[in-house]
Amino acid sequence: MKQFTKILICAMAFLLFNDALNAQLPAPAKSVPEFQLYQFNGQPFVREQLAKNKLLFFIFFDITCDHCQHAFQEINANYAAMKNVAMYLVSLDSEAGMANFITRFAPNLAGKQNITLLRDVKNQFIQQFTPRKYPSMFLYNAKRQLLLYDDEPEHFEQFLQAIQSATHP
Repeated sequence: MKQFTKILICAMAFLLFNDALNAQLPAPAKSVPEFQLYQFNGQPFVREQLAKNKLLFFIFFDITCDHCQHAFQEINANYAAMKNVAMYLVSLDSEAGMANFITRFAPNLAGKQNITLLRDVKNQFIQQFTPRKYPSMFLYNAKRQLLLYDDEPEHFEQFLQAIQSATHP
């Protein structure tokens, strides 16, 4: 019984410590901030170039991240529900690495009109959007206000529901 009590106390302490750490993390950007990312052709891509009158979905990812692979597999499987959403796939990685990642884990996204692959060569995304970890997913409405943020691929269904609600009120 004493062993169980010790385990319970340790578990409670861990949960409280974890909550305290999460409370100190910065909140994700409530509206789309100013930024300068880069397209694969080397041209800058800025806030003013975002799609107008559409939902905006940003995903910040790393090509070596297992959780990112799972997130992209979910996006790939549900692309039909997201085809009217402007999607911005942002990474610090190389063009070749990003292209290979998309080919492997989200082939349905390759070459689609609503998909924009962007490189963060100036390390701005973390400062401007304040993601917590990889993958960070942001859904903004047409007025560029945050509707939903999450960084757990298992919660992707919430994005599909939010997109459905926003496009079919």
